[in-house]
Amino acid sequence: MKPLRWWGPALGAVIALAVGLVPYALLNASGKMPPGLRDNPWPMEVGAGLATAFVVLLAIQAYQERRARVVATISSALAVLSTAGFLVMVHVAAYDLPPAPKELQVDTAAPEFTLPDEEGRPVALASLRGNPTLLVFYRGSW
Repeated sequence: MKPLRWWGPALGAVIALAVGLVPYALLNASGKMPPGLRDNPWPMEVGAGLATAFVVLLAIQAYQERRARVVATISSALAVLSTAGFLVMVHVAAYDLPPAPKELQVDTAAPEFTLPDEEGRPVALASLRGNPTLLVFYRGSW
């Protein structure tokens, strides 16, 4: 059996970060996240999970061979923490939003405000009163 090299676990941890947490955060921050991946980024989750499993297996092998233990331990911790943080960010923190204020409950009048339309012209809510109007508010930057 070939001896375990120190760079294997480190490379696995970098791959776990490069396919999971980092691209999701960058795409989300830049507003270029495809709508289908915003709430369910399964390709990133699968990639990060496989890379993390690879790093953990290499760490187990490092402890059995007594080689590269320190690098394998640090790499495993980094991969597991980044993947767990990514999953918590996507599936827990994104849905932990405060409840809507009383003023915005269904069947209540919305407070007066003015916002630009798709062409940049200001539209006041008062100008829409008396007509059926649907207000849609998106959370976050999308």
